[in-house]
Amino acid sequence: MGSEVKPVEPRVEKAPEGEVSLPLDERTPYDVDYDRIVFSSEFRCLHDKTQVFPLSTSDYTRTRLTHSIEASCVGRSLGQLAGLGLKSQGVKVEPAHLGTIVAAACLAHDIGNPPFGHSGEAAIQHWVSQRLAKPGEALAGKPSPFSKVEEWRDLESFEGNAQGFRILNRLQSRERRGGLRYTAATLGAMSKYPRPSVLPGGREANKARVSEKKFGYFQDDHVLALETYRAAGLPEREEGVFSRHPLAFLVEAADDICYAVIDLEDSAKLGLVPTKEACELLDAVLPQKSTRPPPAHLETRLAQARARVIGVLIQASKHVFLEHVEKMEEGEWEKPLVSARDDVRVPLDAIKKLTRRKGYESERVLQIESAGFKTLGGLLDMFAQAVVTDTPNREEKKLRQLLPLELFQRPDKPLTSEDIGDALARLSMYQRLLCVTDYISGMTDGFAVALYQRLSGIKLPT
Repeated sequence: MGSEVKPVEPRVEKAPEGEVSLPLDERTPYDVDYDRIVFSSEFRCLHDKTQVFPLSTSDYTRTRLTHSIEASCVGRSLGQLAGLGLKSQGVKVEPAHLGTIVAAACLAHDIGNPPFGHSGEAAIQHWVSQRLAKPGEALAGKPSPFSKVEEWRDLESFEGNAQGFRILNRLQSRERRGGLRYTAATLGAMSKYPRPSVLPGGREANKARVSEKKFGYFQDDHVLALETYRAAGLPEREEGVFSRHPLAFLVEAADDICYAVIDLEDSAKLGLVPTKEACELLDAVLPQKSTRPPPAHLETRLAQARARVIGVLIQASKHVFLEHVEKMEEGEWEKPLVSARDDVRVPLDAIKKLTRRKGYESERVLQIESAGFKTLGGLLDMFAQAVVTDTPNREEKKLRQLLPLELFQRPDKPLTSEDIGDALARLSMYQRLLCVTDYISGMTDGFAVALYQRLSGIKLPT
C-alpha cells in the first residue's frame, strides 16, 4: 500500500447563486454521510423489517434496524483499528475517518432489503420469473415489457444490494441527480458487489470472486454507478465490473460477525437453540479458555460469551485486512475476512449451520416467509399491471391513485402535473416496474401485510 491514502472528495455541489449556504459545522463529510443515513426514512423503516425472525412478537429479537446499528458499532471498531494499523506502517490516514466511513456504510448495508428479508428478495424474483417474459419472448400470451435482457435480469434476480445503491444515489432527494450525494468513499465501502446483473458478454459469474457473488446496481443506475466507483478509485476489471473498495471487506466482516453471533443469541432467546449449547458454540471461537468458572446464570454467560467472541473476531478480521490490504487495493483479494483463517471459519460455520437448522428453518419462520411470498406476489400482481398498461381499467386507475406521485420523480424528467398517467408516459416499461419495486421493497413487513389484506378484501380499512 502507498504511503498516503488518497482523499475522496464528497459528491456535493455549491449552493445555487442567490441561495444562502448553511454555516459550516465541525463534521467531516463522512460524519455527514452517517447522519444523513440515520435521519433517512428508509433507515427508520428497518425497525419493522425482518432480520431473521419475521413479525416477531418478542421485544428482544433483532430487526434489520438493530442489526444495522450493531453492525455499525462493530464496523467503527474495525475501521479505527485498521486505520491505526495502517498509520503504524507509515500510511497517512486518519483512523477516526476510516471508522466513520465503515460505520456509515454498515448503517446502509441493508437499507435496500425488501419486507421479509432475503425471503422477500426471493418472492420478487419468483414473481418476475412467473409473470414477465424475457425480451423477444412472451409469457402466458403477454409480450415482454423489457427492451433488453439486462433489464429483465435486474428484476428476475432482484437484489437488495442494488436497491440500496439506488436508494442512496437516486431515491433520496429524487429531484436532483445523485440524490443526497454521499461521499464516494462511503458508497464504495457499502458496495460489496460493484457489478451489473449481466456480466460483459453474458459470461457466468466467477465463483472464486466474492465480489461477483451478486450484483450491486441496476441498469437504470448504470451511469451513476460508473461515476461513483471510478471516483472511489476502484479497479475496473471490465466495463462496469469493479473490484471492491478495501473498506468493503471491513463492512462485510462487521455484517458477518453480527449475523453469525447475534442470530445465534436471538435463536437461544426464543428457545429455538438450547442456551447452554449456544454458549458452548461461542466458547469454541475463543482462542484461550477462561480459567474462571462461567457465570451460573446462562443468560449472563451467553451475553458475556457474545461480547468476547465479537471482540476476538474484530481483532482477527483486522489482522487479515492489514496483511492483505495491498492485494485489496489492486483487486487481487477475493475472500471474506472471517473466512480467511480456519481457526475462525470452522467454529463460525458450526454456529451458522445450527442457527440455519433450528432458527432460520423453524416452523414459524417458514410459515411467515411463505405468507410473505403471497403478500409481495399479490402486491406486485396489483401494482405492476396497473402501471404497465396504457389503458387502465377502473380498478387499475384506483391502484394508480394509491401510488405516491414522488415514485415517478426523476431529475432528468421533472413532473409537470399531478397526473400519474402523464408521469408514467415519460418512463419506459422497465422504469415503471422499477417504480413498483421501489414502492414495495420500501415497505415494512407490517405495512406490506396490512396493505395486501386491505386491497385483497381480507380486512377492510378501519
